[in-house]
Amino acid sequence: MEHGQEHSFVKETVKDRPINKKKLFRRTVTTVVFAVVFGLIACLTFILIEPVINQILNPEEITKVVFPEEEVSPDEILTEESVAQREESLQEVVEAAKEVVESGQSQTSSVEAYQKMYSDFQSFAKESEKSIATVVGISEQKDWFQGTMENENTTAGLIVAENGKEVLVLADANNFKGAQEYHVKFCDKKSVPAKLKEKDAQTGLAIYAAKLSDMEDSTKDAMVIAALGSSAGESIVGNPVIAVGAPYGVSGSLSYGIITSNGKKAGFADAIYNVLTTDMDMVNNSSGAVINLSGEVIGVITQSARTESSGGAICALGISDIKTLIAKLSNGEKRAYIGIKGMDVTEEANRETGVPYGVYVSEVITDSPAMRAGILNGDVIIGVAGHTVTSFREFRAGIFSVDPGTIVEIELMRFDGAEYNEIKMEITTGEAE
Repeated sequence: MEHGQEHSFVKETVKDRPINKKKLFRRTVTTVVFAVVFGLIACLTFILIEPVINQILNPEEITKVVFPEEEVSPDEILTEESVAQREESLQEVVEAAKEVVESGQSQTSSVEAYQKMYSDFQSFAKESEKSIATVVGISEQKDWFQGTMENENTTAGLIVAENGKEVLVLADANNFKGAQEYHVKFCDKKSVPAKLKEKDAQTGLAIYAAKLSDMEDSTKDAMVIAALGSSAGESIVGNPVIAVGAPYGVSGSLSYGIITSNGKKAGFADAIYNVLTTDMDMVNNSSGAVINLSGEVIGVITQSARTESSGGAICALGISDIKTLIAKLSNGEKRAYIGIKGMDVTEEANRETGVPYGVYVSEVITDSPAMRAGILNGDVIIGVAGHTVTSFREFRAGIFSVDPGTIVEIELMRFDGAEYNEIKMEITTGEAE
């Protein structure tokens, strides 16, 4: 190549690739879709785990419900003050009745006095109904054409406690066989969803829990937690009482009467409860509570309280005997079980036959912890978990004080044909069904 000769070079110009608008649009749409999907997943995940995280960081405080059994009969602790208070509560209601029998009273004034007396009863009952709630059980059934239909059953419940998270309603669950869903309707007619918290299969009593967060403020203000009184002692026999809830099977029905007896018993495995009988008529689906004229609940109307000798009268489980059971149900706790039926050894039996004081075992439930441990019919239980037992009530309290699966020591006396010998054994409690 000669000097000074011009050189030629290949010159290239880089051009941008043409934009594919369709492809760019598809990518943009895909990106947006994935962003939305991931956003929804993130939101859903947060919604699901937020309550768990919140519960860990800010756990809800649930107050444990306690209704201790009475240690002393009210008859033994009457004071001048308590007697005066009881007389004062009775005075207002019976004032009109006294006017009826006073001499020189005209027929018109007698009728007015009679009307006033029942008006006072009605006003008193209406105030007590703020502690009553209707429990509704909903079940699904098949009709003749294999279609599904909803069936509703109701029973009157008693508002017994509020644990900071839930309102707890005690009711007879015998009407709710097969129910899959529950609601509680309060005195202001507002209804909220509820769940079955715990149930005692023997008595049929159950606790239904309604969340406070599901209730309107007006409902919370309207309802009143029931005051639990005392059913112990024979002094309540003859006292006027009111049956509220649904004593005639209809919500809002009520009846007036007196306590006719406090000596009948309802016997179950590991428990005997006093039964209050009245002179008020009972129907097959009676429910609710029996209250005294101080506004206190002294009995819960259940089908299990009905005895053969009570005829058609309203019967109620005495509140003093079932307070511990109500507390266990309210706290969602299972009741311990060993599986014996029996009776108190009376003074007469001890004197005439020499049977030691305690709980006379009349039946040992088949395949129960008691049977597996070797308890026999005719044994007399004198101690449970280190506590002396002289009555079935004390035995029941001892069993109820422990949890299922607990090893408890049982002390008993067994007759060998000549004399009673003391035996100690350990029993692992089961779970009451």
